[in-house]
Amino acid sequence: MSNDQVAPRRRVLSVQSHVVSGYVGNRAATFPLQLLGYDVDALNTVQFSNHTGYNTFKGERFPASHLLDLYGGLTTNGLDDYDYLLAGYMGNAANINAVATIVDDLRKNGAQNQERAAAAALKAPSAHEGVFFVLDPVLGDDGVLYVSPDLIPIYKEVLVPRADLLTPNQLEAELLTDTKITSLETALEAIEKLHKMGVPNVVITSAAFESDPDNLTLVGSQQAKKGEEASPKQFTITFPKLDGYYTGTGDLTCALLLARFADELHRCAPVDNAKDGNEQVPQLSTACEQAIATMSAVLLRTYKAQTTAPGVTYVPNLPRSQRPSNLVRACELQLIQSRDDILHPVVSHRAIPL
Repeated sequence: MSNDQVAPRRRVLSVQSHVVSGYVGNRAATFPLQLLGYDVDALNTVQFSNHTGYNTFKGERFPASHLLDLYGGLTTNGLDDYDYLLAGYMGNAANINAVATIVDDLRKNGAQNQERAAAAALKAPSAHEGVFFVLDPVLGDDGVLYVSPDLIPIYKEVLVPRADLLTPNQLEAELLTDTKITSLETALEAIEKLHKMGVPNVVITSAAFESDPDNLTLVGSQQAKKGEEASPKQFTITFPKLDGYYTGTGDLTCALLLARFADELHRCAPVDNAKDGNEQVPQLSTACEQAIATMSAVLLRTYKAQTTAPGVTYVPNLPRSQRPSNLVRACELQLIQSRDDILHPVVSHRAIPL
């Protein structure tokens, strides 16, 4: 791109939780996306003083009417020309349905806009036209549910089939597919079920396999373009399991995957492919390598911060309810301090094709 050309705007609507202090939800997603060149509009499902891992928190959960009212203001003023929709913590069934309404409306409007309809062609592999929908199904982690079990079937029926990229953790993938994940084979079984629900791109962001207790494994699967007969491109990335306490890692990982996969989608845009006549395919594995590289650096920096914070006694393996607030504060993601790792990740954990 020449110096006198203006880089295309890439707009993201991010619908998830918000905290005044700390880095979870939209606070974990917005900064890295903006740093990587994305315009981000944050639509908050809750607003709390801090995340719920502290001893206390204040704030409120917003009803679906609040989300739809704010979205209505955006559409009235013509501010709804989004390329990507990112959805995280919903908290209740009404908010899940509200996001489904927003997805459908953005796709309807995108299909009616000639320019945006043309741009949709570069978003393959996608099951849908219009806005590219990235869903982080925030249900729980480490065996603990964050939401009512009643929300699980609603996610399965309402949001999962609309997603272009799904980023569950191990527990969330188990809950969405009724599959206990203990090995690579069972992880792939869960992914196959998610593909059958209509999701073309699936990333189980971290799984602990019984055969490898010292590491975590990302398992990704990318279906062929619509209309093509081919098996999914599947891969794993294995990386060390760190001690310590972390909150907001799923929110950050999902935002990084959106940004890096979007880079791949734009790299493979039809206008670029026409230069050499060879069609390129966006690589989900490349996006995952870059996201894991950034996450590894952020988590290592966060671990060092929580174990060396002045006036804080670091005690490993404390139950969540027994962690004092000064320790929880020391465990906040070192996000701002990791800006160079967001911009220029050093990939050391490579994807292994399956």
